[in-house]
Amino acid sequence: ASGRSVVVVSSGDPGVFAMAAAVLEALHESGDAQWHNVDLEILPGVSASLATAAQAGAPLGHDFCVMSLSDNLKPWSIIEKRLDLACEADLALAFYNPISRSRPWQLGVALEIVARHRSPQTPVVLGRDIGRPGQTLRTITLGALTADQVDMRTMVLIG
Repeated sequence: ASGRSVVVVSSGDPGVFAMAAAVLEALHESGDAQWHNVDLEILPGVSASLATAAQAGAPLGHDFCVMSLSDNLKPWSIIEKRLDLACEADLALAFYNPISRSRPWQLGVALEIVARHRSPQTPVVLGRDIGRPGQTLRTITLGALTADQVDMRTMVLIG
């Protein structure tokens, strides 16, 4: 790659559950010392959580918690503990990677944790593919939310 420019495009903000960390880790962990000298520039974007909140007219203007429900990089027990503490702190919540074919149960468990701390009338915003053609945006209540209303491309905002 000497003398060449390479671009890695990531949706949303590359630093929020996206490609920036993976690229930095790959460069750092490479056995080839030349990769350690790569001039890397990370340009920020608009995160899915902030874009969804803005589209819904409900900006995340105060304290809030952004979490990935994927246990690919950390144990589910840590996710559960962090979620419980965020709910106890009464923070608005933004869930990335809420559900997938390989982890269909985790969103349901996460919603059970949230329900221990929040009213069934708590507003929930579901934003799918926000900023892309065919985007959808729905506002429902926590009590009406079920895991089958969400897929991997859905941003879930609670509170």
